[in-house]
Amino acid sequence: MAKPALVTALVLSGGGARAAYQAGALRGIAAILGKRRKSPFPVISGTSAGAINAATLAIHADEFRLGVARLVRWWRRIGVDDVYRADFATLSLHGARFLASIVGVGSPPADAASMLDSAPLGTMLERVLDFDRLDGHLKSGALSALAVNATSYATGQAVTFFQGGADFLPWQRTRRRGERCRITHAHLMASAAIPFIFPAMQVGEDFFMDGSVRQIAPLSPALHLEAQRIVVIAVGQFAGQTTVTPGPPQYPSFAQVAGHALSSIFLDNLGADLERMMQLNRIVGMVPKARLAKRGVRLRNVDALVLAPGSDLGPLALRFADRLPHAVRTLLHGFGSTRGTGANLLSYLLFDRGFCRALLDLGYNDTMARKDEIAAFLDPARTTFIPLYWPPTH
Repeated sequence: MAKPALVTALVLSGGGARAAYQAGALRGIAAILGKRRKSPFPVISGTSAGAINAATLAIHADEFRLGVARLVRWWRRIGVDDVYRADFATLSLHGARFLASIVGVGSPPADAASMLDSAPLGTMLERVLDFDRLDGHLKSGALSALAVNATSYATGQAVTFFQGGADFLPWQRTRRRGERCRITHAHLMASAAIPFIFPAMQVGEDFFMDGSVRQIAPLSPALHLEAQRIVVIAVGQFAGQTTVTPGPPQYPSFAQVAGHALSSIFLDNLGADLERMMQLNRIVGMVPKARLAKRGVRLRNVDALVLAPGSDLGPLALRFADRLPHAVRTLLHGFGSTRGTGANLLSYLLFDRGFCRALLDLGYNDTMARKDEIAAFLDPARTTFIPLYWPPTH
């Protein structure tokens, strides 16, 4: 089937439990588009928890509203036990092995270098996602490509695993590459393996960690898959957190350090890549296309619409901290995750129905507040677009 005249990609960033916000935003997009069955996003790229959302949408590319509905239902029902083991015995054993692997005491198991055991997530993904449906969508044209991003422990490269049409070729760039494959639940687990928190996942002959870690160009997979416009759904504020703890400054807790590190991994490279693309769009607009073609320069304008939370998610997470299983709450409290800016770490691990439902509502409301802009951006007849919300000014 012929490709659409204007290929629109969906880019879903990582962010642990915060990815529930993406499902809420997608619910808003589905409402804006009405009864349209086919997905408006023939190219879908996801990283970490965003990869799980991306795969769910790709598997239902022929029924976009159904895919979104199932995604929303999954996030509405999620609990910590669906993602990682949260009982005292497992946490204590895994924590002891984790410490042993760090300090080199004894001979800890090879998969112990993580605080939490994410085996329940792998079991659930294998049960609920039917990856065999992707081939049919690729043949019918409902889907052009699905990309899942991970980071190789062996090479340090950002690896994009993609399943798409034969005309999409693998690519090799500085510290990143695209590799054709058949996507499975193992690729999703590899993409979501946050270092030190979740264990590495083996795919083929290599072990992988969270795709955000070395992803210096998060928009690159969509561009390699020929996207001409991109909808990006992020899970944090690009302008930085607004929470300030009153009183004299205090030495940062482990949770504050880890929270800032995760925010940097999930947001900073994405923000920088968006800024680069906007600058290139300006350059492309200033130089005649004939001159670019004459010099063999392959540049094209790629519009982007960015959806991101309008409020800091750390304070929101604190409201639901007491809903965590006692063992997890005790662990995170010891790290300093249940107070002040340490709540950033909490927000990534808070797979709680109440918190995720609040994020679903926030994502939906933020999206519906920009209903007209989104409808115009996704209009197949549109030829130009002026971004109203990028770069952030606050």
